[in-house]
Amino acid sequence: MRNPKILVLDRSGALAEQLERVLGDLRPRPEITTATRVGVVAEVLSADGPFDVLVAGPSLATRTGLARLEVIHDELPDMELLLAFGRRPDAALRDIVRTGAVDLVQLPADDEALKDSLNRILDMVRKKSAATAPAPVPGVANGTRDHLGKVFTMSSATGGCGKTFIATNLAFLLGHYTGKRACIIDLDLQFGEVSTALRLRPRFTISDALQREDADEADLEAHLEEYMVTHESGIAVLAAPKDPAEADRIDPLDVGRIITAARKRFDYVVVDTPSALNEIVLAAFDLSDTLFTMATLDLPSVRNMGVFLSALERLKIPSDNIKLLLNKAETDVGIDVAQITRLFPQGFTAVLPYSKEVSRSINLGVPVLASSPGAPISKLILQGFGTFLPAGDRPPAMATAAEPPADNGRRGRRLFRRQPAAQVH
Repeated sequence: MRNPKILVLDRSGALAEQLERVLGDLRPRPEITTATRVGVVAEVLSADGPFDVLVAGPSLATRTGLARLEVIHDELPDMELLLAFGRRPDAALRDIVRTGAVDLVQLPADDEALKDSLNRILDMVRKKSAATAPAPVPGVANGTRDHLGKVFTMSSATGGCGKTFIATNLAFLLGHYTGKRACIIDLDLQFGEVSTALRLRPRFTISDALQREDADEADLEAHLEEYMVTHESGIAVLAAPKDPAEADRIDPLDVGRIITAARKRFDYVVVDTPSALNEIVLAAFDLSDTLFTMATLDLPSVRNMGVFLSALERLKIPSDNIKLLLNKAETDVGIDVAQITRLFPQGFTAVLPYSKEVSRSINLGVPVLASSPGAPISKLILQGFGTFLPAGDRPPAMATAAEPPADNGRRGRRLFRRQPAAQVH
C-alpha cells in the first residue's frame, strides 16, 4: 500500500510540525503537506494530490472557514476531514456537519490524542481504499490543469493612499507587457472608485454577478465577463455595487467565489480593497499570491501601517507574500524616506512621489503608464513593479529608482521609538 497522504490547511505551521512528530513512527509513514492559505489549495491538490486526509487548523474555525471546507468536501467527498480547532466555531451545528468532518480535536491536544484520531481516520481510509477510485482534483480535466491566474491585492490601513491608482496601473502593466489578460475586482463594496478612476460606466456590478439564481461555480465562471466592463486599455473591471447598501448582501464566501472564477478566466487578477481589516478583506488576502500594503509619507499613515502589519502577523498571513509601498512621498515634511525605510527592514517595493502626471491620468481616465509612459513617475512604477512580470516580458531597460536621501535618523527614532510593531519578521 502506498504511503497515506495528509494535507494540513492552516496559517500556522505548528499543527503540521506536531503531526510530523506524532506520526513519525507509523508504517507506512504518512506524507504530510502543508498549505498556509486557502487560495493555494487547488494548486497543491493539482501538484501533490490526491490526499487521503485533510486536517483543518484553527484558522478555519470561522463561519467563512467552515463554508470553504464545505466547498472542498463537495468537490472531494472521498478525502476525509479532521477539524483541529482551539475552540468550538461560532457557527450553527449544521455548518460544522456540512463540512463532512469525521472527527474534531480540540487544541492544544497532547500527542497521543492527536495520534489516536489520525489512526482512526487512516483505518477508515485503508478499509475503503480498495473500492474507491482516486479522488478528482479541482481544476483538472482530461489530465490538464485549468489555468489559474495570479492574484495581486491592494490594502492599507489609511484611506487616500492611492490603492486604486496603483491597482489600475498594475493591471495595465501586467496586461500590456505580457499580452495576457488582466482584470480588476473592486472590493471596496461601499465606495469603490475603480470605475471612476478609469471613467467607466458599468452596466453591471459584482452584486449582479452574485445574484444569478441557481448558479453553480462553473456557471459563475462561464458568465463572469458578462458582468464586467472593459477599458480602452484592455483591462476588464468588475465594478463595486452602485448602492453602498448592497455591500451587506455580499459575504466572504461570495468574495472567494468571485476571485476563484476570475482566476480561471484571467491571467492576472488585481483586487482593490477598502481601508479596513474585515472578513471580506481577509477573504481576498487568503486567495492572494501577493499582498501590497500601502502608506503615505506622514506619521499617522506610517504608524497605521505598523499596526496593520502586526495584525496580519497575528492572523498568520504569510509575511513572504506581503510587499510594502510608500506613496505621495515629499521632501521637507519633517520625516523622510530613509527614516521610514529603517523602520520597515523588509523594504519598499516602490516609493512614489507626488506627480502632476498622476492627476492628469486620473482626469483622463487612463493609467499613467499609458498616458505618460516616459514620465519619471511611470519609470518608478515600472522599476518597482516590473519584477512581477515574467523575465522574458520585462522591458529591455528598466529605470533605476534614486537612492533615498541620507539623514542621521535622530528625528525618526524620536517619532517612532514607541512603535516597535512596525517591523514584520
